[in-house]
Amino acid sequence: MSSVKRLDPRTRQWASLVLLLVMAVFFLAAWVVAGDVFDPLDQRARALIRDGRPDVLETPMWLVGVLGSGYVLLPVTLVTSVVFWRRRHRVLALWLPTIAAATVLALGLTKWLMNKPRPTLRGYGFPSGHVFGVTVFVMIALYLLWRFDARPAWQRAARLTGAAFVTIVAYSRIYVNAHWLSDVVGGLLAGIAFGLVIVLALDHRVR
Repeated sequence: MSSVKRLDPRTRQWASLVLLLVMAVFFLAAWVVAGDVFDPLDQRARALIRDGRPDVLETPMWLVGVLGSGYVLLPVTLVTSVVFWRRRHRVLALWLPTIAAATVLALGLTKWLMNKPRPTLRGYGFPSGHVFGVTVFVMIALYLLWRFDARPAWQRAARLTGAAFVTIVAYSRIYVNAHWLSDVVGGLLAGIAFGLVIVLALDHRVR
C-alpha cells in the first residue's frame, strides 16, 4: 500500500479546516433559512432567472435536471464500482455504493429536519438534492482522478467540467421552479462538506 498515492498530512489538515468552516457556514445558513431571512433574496433571484426566461432553454434545463438526478448518478456510480471490482480495486468497489447510500440517507435526513417549502409549496426544499448529489459526485470523481494519477490536462478539464456542471444544475433548479436560491446554496455547502468527509475517509482507508 505504500505506493498508493494519498494526501499528505498538511493537505489533510487544510481539508479538515475547510470542512469545519463549510459545516459552520452551512449550519448558519440553515438557521437563517429557518427564520425566513433569505426570503427577499430568494424572491429576487427567482424573478431574475424566471421572468422573461427564453423558451428555448426549457428542454435543456429539464435534461440538466435529469443528468443531475439519482436516476443517472447512481447507475454511473454502480457501473464504476463494477469496473473497480474487475480491476481488483476492491476497497473502492465496495466504498462507492456505500458512499451513494450514505449520500441519500444524509440528504433525506437533512431535508426531513428542515422541511422547508419549495416555490411550488411542496415540502423538503432545503437543501437542493440535485446540487448536493452532483457536488459530492464531482468531488469524489476529482479525488479518484488525482489518486490514479490521471494526466494533469485531464484533471484540469475535469475540474472545469465539474464546476460548470454543478453551476448549471444549480441554475436549472431555480429555472424550473424546483428550488429557491437558498436551497441551491445549501445544497452546495452541504455537498462540499459531505464530499470532504468522504475524501478524508477514503484517504484514511487507503492508508
